[in-house]
Amino acid sequence: MLWHGGNVAGSSAAIDQAGCRMAPALRAGAAFVLALAAPCGHSADEKIAFPERPVRWIIPFPASGSIDLIARILGPKLSEIWAQPLVVDNRPGAGGRLGAQVAAGAQPDGYSQLFSLNTTYTIDRSLFKHLPYNPDQAFIPVTMVASTSQLLVTNPAFPVKNVRELIAYCRSRPNAVNYGSSGVGGSLHLAMEYFKSVTGIDIVHVPYKGGPPAATDLMAGQISLMFFNTPAAAPFVKSGRLRALGVSTARRSALLPEVPTIAESGVPGFDVAVWFGLSVPAGTPTAIVNKTHDAVARVLRLPAVEKQLLDLGAEPGGETPQAFARRIKTESAAWSKVFKASNMQLD
Repeated sequence: MLWHGGNVAGSSAAIDQAGCRMAPALRAGAAFVLALAAPCGHSADEKIAFPERPVRWIIPFPASGSIDLIARILGPKLSEIWAQPLVVDNRPGAGGRLGAQVAAGAQPDGYSQLFSLNTTYTIDRSLFKHLPYNPDQAFIPVTMVASTSQLLVTNPAFPVKNVRELIAYCRSRPNAVNYGSSGVGGSLHLAMEYFKSVTGIDIVHVPYKGGPPAATDLMAGQISLMFFNTPAAAPFVKSGRLRALGVSTARRSALLPEVPTIAESGVPGFDVAVWFGLSVPAGTPTAIVNKTHDAVARVLRLPAVEKQLLDLGAEPGGETPQAFARRIKTESAAWSKVFKASNMQLD
């Protein structure tokens, strides 16, 4: 079987060729701007042979997480299309920034690709004062592979039953309500900061070392509310241990179709997703970017793959490199405003 997974330092070394640690500055350029300006049609050099050896997906998070599971759903099918192995290379550390740095320094030939969360592409650039790479110049966007939502949940004893009631309750009691998160700068924390910024409420942050401990205290009544990833929250909502007020994305979740979105519950335009995106090092030929996009999009359209993703609570993506670049630009600007409003920045 052509699919190869796992944390494969040896395989990674075989894939890396001489010069794979070339400084990103030498490849310079406004790769991101070029991606925005590139025409939707494929370039004349599409006849380039790719891939002719294994392709590595650098995932800057530990194995067994959501992004790792998604890679392993797509891996076997991509290996079949390419007739080459897809190697999953988990490089966790520093909230994804370590693996992103590895990808930024890889040879721009398409054989080392970055598969990471939206935080890498849109949030880290504004949240952190210093990054070991320039997000705009280090990568060329390929496609958003999949996305999932978060649920705004409360303890069932908390005296609100929908988003409108929550906003009114918090506005009448500034700084009297507390909320939990998986930690400062995490996706659960940032979703609530965005909710606070667009609703004008003042509530107190209680950070935890992960989402599950926060959810445990929420169910015990130690905190009042939190955002929680929909796949993880759904069982507790269905059992009645948590109450779901709204879904963070523009569309309702297939896991809990009866729960309205926050946007349709009094906060128009609210749309916060956790998504998983693929990119390649700056300088990678356009033909390889397009070939990679086409293969991934083809796999995402397979009914079996779509079902596996939906069962995980993830919506398949597949948008063009140009659309993905626009998504990154728009969401980066939105998060920058959130951080400025909350005076949040980390070292």
